[in-house]
Amino acid sequence: MPTIAVDKAGLFEALGQDYTTEEFDELCFDFGIELDEDTSTTQRPVVDGKQEPPQLKIEIPANRYDMLCFEGISLMLNIFRGRDTSPDYRLVAPPKGDLQVINVDKETARIRPFISGAVLRNIKFTKESYDSFIALQDKLHQNLARQRSLVAIGTHDLDTIEGPFSYEALPPEEIVFVPLNQSRSMNGVELMEFYESDRHLSRYLPIIRDSPVYPVIYDSRRTVCSMPPIINGNHSKITLNTRNVFVDMTATDRTKLDICLNVLVSMFSQYTEEPFTVEPVKVLSPHNHQSRETPDLTPRETQAEVSYINNCCGLDLSPSEICSLLKRMSYTASPSRASQDLIDIQVPPTRADVLHQADIMEDVAIAYGFNKLPRSFPSKSGTIAQPLMINKLSDIVRMEAAMAGWSEVMPLILCSHNENFAYLNRKDDGNTAVRLANPKTAEYQVVRTTLLPGLLKTIRENKHHSVPMKIFEVSDVAFKDLSLERKSRNERHFAAAWYGKSSGFEVVHGLMDRVMLMLKSAFVTGEEGLSKRGADEAAYWIDGVDDSTFYPGHAAAIHVRIGGSEHVIGVFGILHPTVLEKFDLRYPVSTLEMNIEQAETSPSPPPTRRRPSPAASDVSSGDEGYNESNGVDGGTQGAGSSHDQMVKKLVRLALASEYSRQPIRRSDITAKVMAPNTGRKFKAIFEEANHQLRSTFGCVMTELPQKEKVTISQKRAAQRTQANNPLSSSKSYILTSTIPPSLRTPSILPPPAVPTSASESAYVGLYSFILSLIYLSPGQSIPESRLEKQLKRMNADNYVLSGEKTEQVLKKMERQGYIVKVKERDGGGEETVDFVAGPRGKAEVGEMGVAGLVRKVWGKIGVEREGLEKRLIRSLGNGVEMKGGRGEDGEEEGENEGEVEGETQDNDGEEEQEEDRRGSSRRDRRSRRQTKTPARRASSRRRRSALLADEADGDEEEDEETEGSGSEDE
Repeated sequence: MPTIAVDKAGLFEALGQDYTTEEFDELCFDFGIELDEDTSTTQRPVVDGKQEPPQLKIEIPANRYDMLCFEGISLMLNIFRGRDTSPDYRLVAPPKGDLQVINVDKETARIRPFISGAVLRNIKFTKESYDSFIALQDKLHQNLARQRSLVAIGTHDLDTIEGPFSYEALPPEEIVFVPLNQSRSMNGVELMEFYESDRHLSRYLPIIRDSPVYPVIYDSRRTVCSMPPIINGNHSKITLNTRNVFVDMTATDRTKLDICLNVLVSMFSQYTEEPFTVEPVKVLSPHNHQSRETPDLTPRETQAEVSYINNCCGLDLSPSEICSLLKRMSYTASPSRASQDLIDIQVPPTRADVLHQADIMEDVAIAYGFNKLPRSFPSKSGTIAQPLMINKLSDIVRMEAAMAGWSEVMPLILCSHNENFAYLNRKDDGNTAVRLANPKTAEYQVVRTTLLPGLLKTIRENKHHSVPMKIFEVSDVAFKDLSLERKSRNERHFAAAWYGKSSGFEVVHGLMDRVMLMLKSAFVTGEEGLSKRGADEAAYWIDGVDDSTFYPGHAAAIHVRIGGSEHVIGVFGILHPTVLEKFDLRYPVSTLEMNIEQAETSPSPPPTRRRPSPAASDVSSGDEGYNESNGVDGGTQGAGSSHDQMVKKLVRLALASEYSRQPIRRSDITAKVMAPNTGRKFKAIFEEANHQLRSTFGCVMTELPQKEKVTISQKRAAQRTQANNPLSSSKSYILTSTIPPSLRTPSILPPPAVPTSASESAYVGLYSFILSLIYLSPGQSIPESRLEKQLKRMNADNYVLSGEKTEQVLKKMERQGYIVKVKERDGGGEETVDFVAGPRGKAEVGEMGVAGLVRKVWGKIGVEREGLEKRLIRSLGNGVEMKGGRGEDGEEEGENEGEVEGETQDNDGEEEQEEDRRGSSRRDRRSRRQTKTPARRASSRRRRSALLADEADGDEEEDEETEGSGSEDE
């Protein structure tokens, strides 16, 4: 807020009362301003041999332009205290009857198209009022006029010049005059060079310096009055002896022009011979229809509702009481004759800050006294703010991308000119990007017109992370728009980028399809035999596009039809290699960018829907049994907390979590799915979501087992936890298949295609192999050295899965819960590292999956089935025993045969109890084994590794001999 320094003694004299600092601070608070400092209690500077008189520094609200001077503060405080009434500002004719005239040349439209003027007749200045007059102009220039770029004020001694005046725009060489406080004449070019080093005026030179014409105001004798917005002429400068002041104002903004003129002449009209009178000036500007008389000091008439004011303030005031309070705030108010609930109000010309009845209500509260207002609204209810539709839509799109496994980034909105254009193989036409006039660095030169530079720079700075990277952003871009007052506009865009060893074009395409589906826009095609949508229904399609940013033939434009009209809202494709080179990226990148503000204008769904947003309507048919709703943002409180909405959110959370192999945690369900105060509905929501998953997607949420306590310290901690909470569970779930085992074949259920079918198949095979080694090892725990040895025999000790290091893949399995790395020190201080099965590994693969893998592999190399089954039972327990007859291929038929992918199987109750007893027995044996020394533990492993010993067909010495010979077993 601006701070105004006023003379303390002079202000108290104008108020007719002396105040202590505390009393004046209280008065300022009551009026809604704030006393910042009283310099009478501090050391003051010495000016011209005299110490500066005490001053009061007062903070003024930024929208109270009428209080930016001593006159405005004293006048408003006197009206507030009841010493004065609101002035009646009047326009009076000049003594000779003819108004001063300003003729506007049409060339001024090229530089500063608007001008206004006024005359203050028979004014009397003192040293203090003269300084205040100059200071008010400076304050208006700095605040409302935006450093003279919007409005420039000039004041002249009318007795030294003669009208009519002309406002013209001429080449700078033709404008010749003596600037203010100078002695020599100079033209416009010389003036610019002369004031380049001036500390005060140099900041205004760039406003017109590059223009082919400069604005200038002449009187009837072609005497230059001023060259706005730089400086006035010395010929017409005002002094303390000036009696008639001619005010001119030029501007690029008509609204701010009128405000500045009204404030300036209203505040200083009190010094005229007839107080609060102003002589108007006639402006003749026919070329742009701006001919008028200025200023217009007519009070603005408006109305306010009594009920609204009382409800907002928690009061019960009558219309007459409200009118009395408004008079203290310089209004003229009276009860309306049209309605008892209305008040007719006249807003003075100085109160440009009054726009709505909310501003009037605030002034009523100030006049009544903030400290007197009720501290609570016992009969009123609070309100909840509602987001803008574009922000709500952005949140929906943001949530959709995140649930699809993409990570959001938030780069800066400024970028270099090259990054926005040249790096993307685009050309700047000069009418697209908003440029910074004085950028501090080359990195921040323009406001971005696309989100792609930020995404590509983010990838560049994170190249050390594993690939693929999937990032997105939902934010604003800016464009030049000369048709608007601020000459620019914002657009809300959504962009995503895929960075990996493959192009990822299909992944980006899939994300675009998901977003458009969520926006209830159906994909249309021209292929014969497919149904076409109606012309009024929201639909989209893609067409190939020739864009230099993308690789030729690998880009497409996104077309939408909304309300019968077609729009191109975005483009996606594989970036051109030259773009990748400029951003220092070595792998392919596919990007998507679209303008989502077009989606905001899509037609509303039928009124029977719960939520009015077009983005929140149900997805059209496509999945029987599960009609997905897109209201991921929660919508209104009533709709977001409905049972159906929470069920659908839980289904989507489960699918998204399983896609990234993350457990579905109870805490995530509470935070992202359950509405406030609906915790008791968790069981019903969970069961209904499981029903939807089972009937539509063929899977259910299954609770993960708790991590097994292996070390002695872990077991002791678990015993203490169980003593306090014996019914604790993992509170984490994963999706497991309910499809019959006979249908779980690669031809029916192929591996996922993301990132690729080959890499996904290899990953499933690798963790199934490692879990088999763990389950078939003594105590279902394999030492790290033994695992490394087995991986080396499989030629997987260094790189697996398309070049990923084995160490990274093992860490990935740990993160996803397939395996658990256990470190422990024995009594001698030696550290042992073992791997055991993790919760997800037990749930997805488990003993049945291991048995199925062994049968598939060993059964194909001619191993006797009965001997194989005995060894499986000996290593894994009776739970893996096969039942039923033999099939055509020699394998026994039955539902208990494990699958390679290791989906959990349903067992009878007796088999589950038997498995629990075997698991308990194994845990007891493992617990006893923890107390053994390393030598005894190794001996125990050798004795009990029945299956692995048979597999090796020899002891460890033979293995060492084989490795020493350099032969390969793979």
